[in-house]
Amino acid sequence: MDYANTIKVVNTHEHQRVPAELEFEKFNFWTLLSKAYLNADLISSGGKYLSPEVINNKSLDELWNENAAFLNYTFTTSYYQHFLEGITKCYGYEELELTKENVETLSKEISEKYKNYESWFDECFVKFNFETMFLDQYWAPHNSDIDKKYFSFVLQTNLLTSNITSAKSIYNATNEEVLSLREISGVESIESLKDYLCFAESLLKDAKENGAVALKNSQAYWRSISYENVSEHRANNLFEKAPEITNPEKKELQDFMFHWILNKAAEYNLPVQIHTGYLAGNGNQLDNGKPIKLNNLFLQHRDTKFDLFHGGFPWTGEFVAFGKMFPNVYLNLVWLPQISKERAVVTFNEMLDCVPYNKILWGGDCHFIEETVGSLEFGKQVVCEVLANRIETGEINEKTAKEIINAVFRENAIKLFDLR
Repeated sequence: MDYANTIKVVNTHEHQRVPAELEFEKFNFWTLLSKAYLNADLISSGGKYLSPEVINNKSLDELWNENAAFLNYTFTTSYYQHFLEGITKCYGYEELELTKENVETLSKEISEKYKNYESWFDECFVKFNFETMFLDQYWAPHNSDIDKKYFSFVLQTNLLTSNITSAKSIYNATNEEVLSLREISGVESIESLKDYLCFAESLLKDAKENGAVALKNSQAYWRSISYENVSEHRANNLFEKAPEITNPEKKELQDFMFHWILNKAAEYNLPVQIHTGYLAGNGNQLDNGKPIKLNNLFLQHRDTKFDLFHGGFPWTGEFVAFGKMFPNVYLNLVWLPQISKERAVVTFNEMLDCVPYNKILWGGDCHFIEETVGSLEFGKQVVCEVLANRIETGEINEKTAKEIINAVFRENAIKLFDLR
């Protein structure tokens, strides 16, 4: 752990938000919890969603009285322990459990820090040794105007894939965002599939020129990650009829588009990050993200580099097997330690059993810096526990363990995403 703490970390996945962009008027313990994964466990235990409206309009006493019992039920979960780890590291908090009194004290400290969040973010960024964070802005996917001191731009491709089914109405509109994208692309109107592909390629090219390091697909949140191979002829016919097409036909058109994006990813040397497995929040179609559904993509797009997320939990075996089988498939521990720290230990052990360690990466996947710091601590604990045990049993020596730590938290990302 002492050695891990010296590494300048390349964090391959974040959703960091500027507080001023959000709907919160108050920043306190409950504000952070509402944007943390722990909120989902609170709801799972029987509590209610902590919306900005609730936090803005209720006192600390009211929030505690309404949520304390449910919060206590989550004490053993990795979401709780990970959230507490971030609070501990950032605020010097030393108690094992959250109480009404220490939540009030923490809230005062958080409120004070968030008066100048930029300074507070910088303090934590430097203190915990981050070099860069890959920023996935699902709320503004084409925004490359980010602070390069802290962030590296990832182009979120969900809309490019899903909007093909209504492209003529969506991208021929006259709202400010669409006009900006049309200006970037140089495509004045979209009347045909050819127009849409020109539009999409211009946006990919623009992203690359503006420093994009990767593409991201998180479509498992609303559809299966099974992408069949659809011919351009078939896609053209569907595009001409859209949006008056059936749901299965919409899937065909989206499938075509994602295959097209994967071809362009290889051309522009942009690795593709894909959400697999468990879905954040409360209630969804779990098997949307089953890793095995991606098998045909790895076979058909051997020149495209894939960065698979989240251990594929609960299908961690499929996830690991793909990293072993395909030279172009990399495995990312991102979020897995927060979902289940114990499963992350088992899965990282399996990774080391099966996969060369130059193919393993880490990311935080959070909205506020405190939770990211907790993610980093959990990631280090998982990796270091596994490596320490292997040193104990004589499988590796300390020198090799340090090389693996450096690879997972830094060097593998630098090589895969061509950061030098």
